[in-house]
Amino acid sequence: MTETGFDIAPPPKGGRICVVGAGFMGCVIATLYAHHGYEVVLCDKEQGLLDSYAERARPIAATFTKEASEVEAMLGKVSTEADLKAAVQGAFLVHEAVQEVLETKQDVFGQLDEICPDNVVLASNTSSLLISDIAEKVTHKGRVLGIHYITPGHIIPVIEIIHSDFTPEGLVAWGRAFVESIEHVGVACPERPGFLINKIQFAMLTEIYRLVDEGLATRDDIDAAVRLSIGPRLALWGPLLTEDLIVSKKTALAVTDSLYKQTGDENFKGRPALRELADAGHLGAITGQGWYTFEGEYDETVEERDRQLSDLLEWLQDRDPVTRLKVR
Repeated sequence: MTETGFDIAPPPKGGRICVVGAGFMGCVIATLYAHHGYEVVLCDKEQGLLDSYAERARPIAATFTKEASEVEAMLGKVSTEADLKAAVQGAFLVHEAVQEVLETKQDVFGQLDEICPDNVVLASNTSSLLISDIAEKVTHKGRVLGIHYITPGHIIPVIEIIHSDFTPEGLVAWGRAFVESIEHVGVACPERPGFLINKIQFAMLTEIYRLVDEGLATRDDIDAAVRLSIGPRLALWGPLLTEDLIVSKKTALAVTDSLYKQTGDENFKGRPALRELADAGHLGAITGQGWYTFEGEYDETVEERDRQLSDLLEWLQDRDPVTRLKVR
């Protein structure tokens, strides 16, 4: 142990990882780790889940390679073990992916704290619970981290790295390095309800639920509006860069102020960060500075913006993804 509470060594290439919980997410996570060369032990008290791992994981492994031999080799890097103490032997990381029940996770982490050496990272795939609550029974809390996958975790490249007040900065950096080793992108966020991704997406969904409840728009119109306007821009650039590219900060502030005035909803009130940019004249691509700094000429930026968006929309039209899902 160090003064920060954890003796941090870089994630060892090809080292052993124990994944606790062999349900859907545990199956995905174990297979992903095996794909990137880690030796994996999958642990669950339900023997049936362990026995069915290979069958459930084969389609996941097939997203990485079409070669049957490579799929089998990947699955071969995952062993199964029902006994937790045996499963964690030699692991540098234990990643918990049991059901989203606080008491269950607390019990698992309490056991892990007792049986794992102090320098083993204990991570949770929780999507909603606070790391500080999960680690309530843990003595050495400085080694506990949230590593949260977004479904489907083997395809979506972003992973939330969730930290608490007791998390050393070095462990967050360790988390980023580990996530990079599996060719994903780590986004760090302090623990709070919803963390980062769910907080953003459920802010949008909550408003959409309200639109449906009030009968203001149909299901199809809502999905078309998001899929063909908001969605492609967010996929290309994210929300803040999108704002820089499409609207002046003065206009964005005027819209938020207008919505607040009309609705009285504090969520629409212009935030200080936006107001500071507008007051400073950092209006986005049009001035060369907004949330981001633009090094090219404005006309060139707009041409490239439009080219990217046109290409993506054309691709979506050609692929016709909604029809291919066979929904009605």
